[in-house]
Amino acid sequence: MNSKRNFSTSSILTVVLFLLSFLLVNGAAAAAPEEIVEIKGTVKAVSNKAKTVSVTVEGKGVIMLKFTEATEFVNAKSGGDIPPPTAVVVKYKTVGADNLATYIKKDLVQLPDGVAEIKTAELAALVAKGPWDGKYCLIDSRPAQVAAAGHLPTAATIPVNVLAEKGEKLLPCDKDKLLIFYCGGPT
Repeated sequence: MNSKRNFSTSSILTVVLFLLSFLLVNGAAAAAPEEIVEIKGTVKAVSNKAKTVSVTVEGKGVIMLKFTEATEFVNAKSGGDIPPPTAVVVKYKTVGADNLATYIKKDLVQLPDGVAEIKTAELAALVAKGPWDGKYCLIDSRPAQVAAAGHLPTAATIPVNVLAEKGEKLLPCDKDKLLIFYCGGPT
């Protein structure tokens, strides 16, 4: 009778071990929440039809992510509002073979203290007055070749790399003038 009990106990243990290994292999036992990963990079491509965004991340290459109705877009309404090469911060989790974006935010430049954003209508009113009457200096800080293709009326072209090197010498001496800079990137 003891041998029968031993056989039955070992049979039960064998079945339990088999079921546990089966559950682990198939992921059913992995009930722990998925890890959320945060990346910063530049949008390479967006497909609203496929609901995917490809982000180039330094040191990692291009990461393909899916977004859904549950994805939280910050300072954008959808994937269509983040065209290449917009800088983004993305939080995602891996579900099966997919990287599922839970959060996508444009990584906008923070203006330093004492610097304010000017609205389009306000700038248009100043440009209509001209730099003397409007008391402003408008600077196009895009690369020279880009600025040469077209720029805002009354703008002086001083590319950002030149500003970094010689800015103090190139800016107006009149400190009462409003300095307005613009570039080609999203800020």
